[in-house]
Amino acid sequence: MVNNANWLLPEGVEEILPTEAMKLEMLRRKIIDDFSAKGFALVMPPVMEFVDALLTGTGEELDTQTYKFMDQQTNRMLGIRADITPQVARIDSHYLAHNEVNKLCYSSTILRTQPAEMGGQRELLQCGVEIFGVADTRADMEVVAAMLDTLALAQIDNVTLSLSHAAIYRSLVENQGITDQQEIRLRDVLLRRSLPDLNELNKEFGGDILLPFIHLIRLHGDESILEQVASVLPTIPKIEKAISELQQMIEQLNASYGDVNLHLDLADVAGYRYYTGIKHAAYVPGRGRTVAKGGRYDSVGEEFGRARPATGFGIDLKTLVKLA
Repeated sequence: MVNNANWLLPEGVEEILPTEAMKLEMLRRKIIDDFSAKGFALVMPPVMEFVDALLTGTGEELDTQTYKFMDQQTNRMLGIRADITPQVARIDSHYLAHNEVNKLCYSSTILRTQPAEMGGQRELLQCGVEIFGVADTRADMEVVAAMLDTLALAQIDNVTLSLSHAAIYRSLVENQGITDQQEIRLRDVLLRRSLPDLNELNKEFGGDILLPFIHLIRLHGDESILEQVASVLPTIPKIEKAISELQQMIEQLNASYGDVNLHLDLADVAGYRYYTGIKHAAYVPGRGRTVAKGGRYDSVGEEFGRARPATGFGIDLKTLVKLA
C-alpha cells in the first residue's frame, strides 16, 4: 500500500500545475519586460547566503522569517532568503559601486518561516525594483509608478494606494524622549490601532508624553489630513519635510494616475526600523492585506559600507495570478 503521506507537501507550500504555471510565467515575462523598458537592469542574487550577510541591516522581523541551517563545508550558519531587497542593496554597494545611480529589478523565489496570513504561502515568487542613488521624490514616484503599472499588467484594477512616511513617527519618538522599552510598547499599540490602549499607555508613562501619538493615530484618510498636521503635531523640521514630500508625491500621482484611490495613514509604523521615508502599499477590494508594498530605506546600504539613498517595492507574482 502506498503511504499517502509521501505525497503531502509542507503547509504553505504548493505545486503549480500547467495552466496556472503558464499564466504565472507569461505574467512574469511581461513584468520583467516592462521593468527593462523603464531602464531597470535584471539581477539574480543567490537563494542562500551566510546569515550574517543576508540579514545585515534588515531588523528583527526578517530574522524570524528566515530559515537557517549549518553549512557542512564551512560550519557557518546559512540562511535562505526571505526577502531579496537586502541582497540587491549589497549588489549596489559592492559590485556596481562605480555607478552614481543604479536601477535594478529581480524576480526569484523566497521562503519564509511563517505565512503573512492564515492559510497563506511560505514560498513566494517575489518580483520588484530598487533605485539607488536618488534622494528626492522622483525616485519614490518612479517606484510607485512601476508598482501600479505591474498591477495593471496583471489586470488588477480598483487599486487603493496607501501612503505614509516613516520619518514622522521616528521624529516624534525622538522629540518626546521615548525610551527604547517604551517605544516597543508604543509601536505594538499603534500596530493594533487601539486608541483605548494608547490612552492607557499615556497615563502609565505620565505627563501626556504620548499626546502627539494620540493625535497621530487619528491622521488617516484622504490628502486633506495633511492640513491638520501643523495644528496637532509639534513643529519639527523633519516632520515638515516629510509632509512636503508626501504633498509632492500626491501632486505627481494625481497628474499621472488620477484614477487611483489615494489613502494616507500617518500612523503606519510597520517596518519602522527598516524604512526611513515615504512608504507605499497597494490594496484591492476583498483582500485585507497588501498586494504590493515598498518604500524608502536609505540606511540599509550603510551596513554594506556604502550609505546610499534607496527606494523600491516588492510583489508576489503568485498572489497576482490568483487575484487576476
